Amino acid sequence: HGEIPLKARLPSGDTFIVPSNLYVIGTMNTADKSIALLDIALRRRFEFEGMYPKYEIEGQDIYDDDVLKAINEQVRELKGPDFQIGHAYFMGDENKDLVRRMNKKVIPLLLEYFMNDESEVKEILTQAGLEIEDNSWPLKIVGKA
Repeated sequence: HGEIPLKARLPSGDTFIVPSNLYVIGTMNTADKSIALLDIALRRRFEFEGMYPKYEIEGQDIYDDDVLKAINEQVRELKGPDFQIGHAYFMGDENKDLVRRMNKKVIPLLLEYFMNDESEVKEILTQAGLEIEDNSWPLKIVGKA
């Protein structure tokens, strides 16, 4: 069990032990402000390490990293670092297609972050070098400009 295992008696009467050589790692989306009170409580009890988007990972493909960088530069400026789009949206075989990825995953997230402010999100997409489909709702891109 290591030097200092954590032990608790469960309501059932069973003993629950977490050995000291076990590391519990949790993730949390700090952009979700509806959990602010939980966030404050957790920050008092645990260590937090910011995990921000990467644009290069050795041995991994990050597709359209230039688009991701351009979007995140604007998001950081407008909303702060916790609202950046993660690199996982730009990785993996299911995310190779820029148009599909942006229309199905990234644009809906941006619309949520910017409270469906279409003009704000259009500006971000345009600045990132993307061509927006005319008169579309929900907002869509057709590719790079």
